[in-house]
Amino acid sequence: MVTAARASWTNWGGTYSCSPTRIESPSSEEDLVAAIRSAAERGERVKVIGSGHSFTDIGCTDGCLVRLHRYNRVLAVDVEKRSITAQAGITILQLSAALAEHGLAMENMGDVGYQTISGAISTATHGTGERLRNISSQVVAVSLVLADGSVLECSAHHEHEAFKAAQVSLGALGVISTVTLRAVPAYNVRSLQQPEKVDVLLDELDDRSRDNDHFEFFWWPHTDWAQGITNTRTQEPPSESQRRRGFGAYVNDILLENHAFGLIQRAAQVNRDWIPSLAGFTARTMSRKEMTDRSDRIFANERLVRFAEMEYAVPRADLVPAVREIRSMIDRKGFKISFPVEVRTVAADDIPLSPAYGRATGYIAVHVFNKFEYAPYFREVEAIMNEHQGRPHWGKLHFQTAETLRPRYPQWDWFLAARDRLDPDRHFANAYTERVLGK
Repeated sequence: MVTAARASWTNWGGTYSCSPTRIESPSSEEDLVAAIRSAAERGERVKVIGSGHSFTDIGCTDGCLVRLHRYNRVLAVDVEKRSITAQAGITILQLSAALAEHGLAMENMGDVGYQTISGAISTATHGTGERLRNISSQVVAVSLVLADGSVLECSAHHEHEAFKAAQVSLGALGVISTVTLRAVPAYNVRSLQQPEKVDVLLDELDDRSRDNDHFEFFWWPHTDWAQGITNTRTQEPPSESQRRRGFGAYVNDILLENHAFGLIQRAAQVNRDWIPSLAGFTARTMSRKEMTDRSDRIFANERLVRFAEMEYAVPRADLVPAVREIRSMIDRKGFKISFPVEVRTVAADDIPLSPAYGRATGYIAVHVFNKFEYAPYFREVEAIMNEHQGRPHWGKLHFQTAETLRPRYPQWDWFLAARDRLDPDRHFANAYTERVLGK
């Protein structure tokens, strides 16, 4: 086990940092158990971080910080049962690559490939698709290391209550050690991205979400334009022209777009009044792109420009009205917004702390360049989300508290009771969990 002296840690977006007493980097479950037992003996609280892509302070602590970058091995792949078991620190892309070797794939995934599987399920990370549920819904078993160092194995058939709580836990129950996911036969995705009028996309959102496996769009504030993205599952291979061009060329296109977008953000930093014109330039230069490749290669994107993000889940029927209200609010308040607004749909699930619990859901994500203040814009967006029974993405910025969140989750008190059983002394608490779950 590698043990570092007191150091500082900052999340990916630069929105939060902390100075833990020590940082542990286990490479085995024995190491992980030893670190947690040691923390309990020292009277330290414990938090775990993966890629640090959560924008909140969910991973911050003044106690023992456990990093999972060395705890990322695949432990088993069962082709017949279509499942994979891996250590908690494995990234979505590492997991996908291992599945692909066995002709398997994740049912659905988000667009951040370097996120760890434990971070993804702890914060209810989701993908896109009106008939598809979030990543946590793909979990069939979890092992949790509790404060006393014991390892609790749980699944739908064993320790069921602990399992349902652990599917989306905010890291408040214990440390996830291993995860078993349900998989599906490998598939390709045909991706079509093209600029379209945002009013058309909003008017047709129900039809497009119903008629396609995955549909989403990014609207550019201060313009009438959005980039519509339609992803269709297929067993067809890439076309001959695409094979000749190569996936590397597609990656290079994404990298070039990232660099160009970064230049636009730096220009906006020079003069915020340029932002509407820059947004118009960006909208005019959007192009049509079509690509077919392995599912994870299409879904996961490279993120080179850092930002702060807020994302809310609203009832599916409220999605379009809420987007229209955000558009009006930006104009009314005179905000200068240089990042797009992302709109997606997902299916309902049965996980107590999932933002999609019990209802078909639409997601709205707003972003701000990490050099800009986010709070004024995000607070106005949140006010709109509050009017639509919005539930925040647990890994994205928000201003909610346990008091405001409790009425939005029918099984809120059930989860708190599970937390009391699994971590009665709050060894895995921090400022974030105290704020959103209570002490």
